[in-house]
Amino acid sequence: MMKNKTKKYFIKYSLEFFVIVLGITFSFFVQNVRQEKEIDSKRQLIISNLLDELESNQNYISERKSEFIREMDYVNKLLNDSLTFKMFEEYPKERSPLNPFFSVLRFEPSSSTYNSLVNDGSLNLIKSSEIKILINEVYNSKINYLNNFVDSEHKAASEAERIFINNYPEIYLRNFWFNYSDKNLINNVFQIMKKDIHFKALMVQKISFMEVKIGALKSYSKQRDSLITLLKN
Repeated sequence: MMKNKTKKYFIKYSLEFFVIVLGITFSFFVQNVRQEKEIDSKRQLIISNLLDELESNQNYISERKSEFIREMDYVNKLLNDSLTFKMFEEYPKERSPLNPFFSVLRFEPSSSTYNSLVNDGSLNLIKSSEIKILINEVYNSKINYLNNFVDSEHKAASEAERIFINNYPEIYLRNFWFNYSDKNLINNVFQIMKKDIHFKALMVQKISFMEVKIGALKSYSKQRDSLITLLKN
């Protein structure tokens, strides 16, 4: 009788324990599923935001590519003596036509979404190591590589400006950076650029960096397109 009673209690409490354990396990399972769904939703939002940012940069990239090619074309024509004063008059009115020689265009596409994801750690939610590597390539490596040549080009441009400061101060004092509507002033600068051998030597150095910069932009664009395709898939 005692044995039967003990057995009865054992079965009862075992069933209760099993039900409790099952309930806790199921609760954890439901919670994990809910959390995973929330993470998936956040992951999709991250991917969507990155796509929006990458695609919104298309116009900027196209414009920069055209500007890089145009600036290099001006320097090229100066070096092969085919640059005419008329070309200066055709240069975009909002900028000095001397920009190709004394200035440098940087490449800085929008990256606010990426920076925000890095700062709050959300980028780690992306599972694919391939995508993570490509994101780093597009947002860091490729742009840094390109702008390293921009920095080198800027040094050559600064030295070219220094030639005017040291050798043609009367022209430089007329502030050709801002008085580019003064055709007589620009023409005087143009004539000096055509004749000064040291200035031309610096332009040979500058254009070598311009060429590599354009190549780096093409490489960036290719990687960016690959990343967009991967994110869409």
